[in-house]
Amino acid sequence: MLIINQKRIKIALCFLLISLFTFSCSAIKSENNITSETVETTATPVSGKTVILDAGHRYAR
Repeated sequence: MLIINQKRIKIALCFLLISLFTFSCSAIKSENNITSETVETTATPVSGKTVILDAGHRYAR
């Protein structure tokens, strides 16, 4: 006789729901021909410039 407690049932249902959600999202993405292309962008107003962020360390000796 197989006895399954509620904790294992809940974990199994969570895994099932997560897998169904990811499958449906991938199916929708493939139907709409959505591709995840990476576009290179810069945060500076002039391209070719480098911004250096310094942590400060004001009171370091």
